[in-house]
Amino acid sequence: MSTQPDLATRNLAPPAFVAALQNRALIFGVICAVIAAAVSIHSPAEFFRGYLMGFMWCLGIALGSMALVMMGHLSGGNWFMLSRRIMEAATRTLPLLVLLFIPIALNLKTIYTWASADAATLAKDSVLAAKHGYLNPSGWQVRAVIYFALWLLFAWKLNSGSLQQDTDASPAVWQKLKAWSAPGILIYALTLTLASVDWMMSLDPHWYSTISGFMVRAGQLLSTFAFCTVMLVWLAKDDVINEVLHADRLHDMGKLMLAMTMVWAYFEFSQWLIIWNGNLPEEITWYLARIRGTWGAVALGLVFLQFALPFALLLSRDLKRDRNKLFPLAILVMAMRLVDLFWLIAPNPMPGHEHEAVQLSLHPAYIFTPLAIMGIWLAAFARNLSRQPLLVRNDPQLPRLWEKSHGH
Repeated sequence: MSTQPDLATRNLAPPAFVAALQNRALIFGVICAVIAAAVSIHSPAEFFRGYLMGFMWCLGIALGSMALVMMGHLSGGNWFMLSRRIMEAATRTLPLLVLLFIPIALNLKTIYTWASADAATLAKDSVLAAKHGYLNPSGWQVRAVIYFALWLLFAWKLNSGSLQQDTDASPAVWQKLKAWSAPGILIYALTLTLASVDWMMSLDPHWYSTISGFMVRAGQLLSTFAFCTVMLVWLAKDDVINEVLHADRLHDMGKLMLAMTMVWAYFEFSQWLIIWNGNLPEEITWYLARIRGTWGAVALGLVFLQFALPFALLLSRDLKRDRNKLFPLAILVMAMRLVDLFWLIAPNPMPGHEHEAVQLSLHPAYIFTPLAIMGIWLAAFARNLSRQPLLVRNDPQLPRLWEKSHGH
């Protein structure tokens, strides 16, 4: 028996508690923003480091969602049909992220040591002088405009096509989405690699890594799978998602989280092993700053809580099929992604103190500033999610998902 008539008339509107999330997240974000502004008056460097952490965490989910939406159009899968509207709502936060990026672009000299390099500094620093043609404020800002323009273009095309599918079952709509997704994956990989160099690696202009872009992409996809898992379990309080999010579907999300956990760990270990064995001062000092003293505790925390514990737990088939167990694990993964960004960003040399080691500090700006950005972003995400059906009604594969969920 076909379920298509039931699907065509089914109410797929988001439940009321999605709008409630928007209000609560916005209030939380504003409160944290006020606290961050108050405690950061005399600590602008820490404020912008914390700001960059929160921005990159939110951008990671938005861009990771865009990449996975494009992958889903090309490959299909139950995970894609279930998470599609969640990920599309995340991609529609990119205009907000453009606005949130402006304070970073206007305060380069407070964040990056290379931004204030004058002729005398360049004459003394051959490495900085060699990179000055690329690492300069005007070039950095022009590239940022190009990155965001491309990301906004693809996000717009993916979302407009998705909205059209709610009322148009024509295969041409889906084919157009696939046509945009194929080159979009390549453009995402290229632009994100360059953006990660500009916005994160250049915090220490004397360091370089050819695998950094892969690490950032793996981290974004891991964050997105964890975020989608959290949202799906939370949305399962609504009948529509609850009917289709049975154990097999949850198992798929758990397997994807496990896969990306291993990919992230592989890239991280590969970089560490190559640099450690090379033992070159221009490379190894980056790691020494992050494993000596109290920073070593953060590094060990990442090893055990970002990789070892999730990896061991996600090997369990029963855990991946249990909402009550997979939900807190996904929350842990998302939290450790922020800790990873803290470990990558905070130890870098501060402008004006380039030759001083940065000690581990839990400055309030490192806590409240990222939380402010995350709260505001989550409010925008919830607003986007509340404005479209939770499932794409004319997705070509949706009837199959519905039939399997009802045992046909």
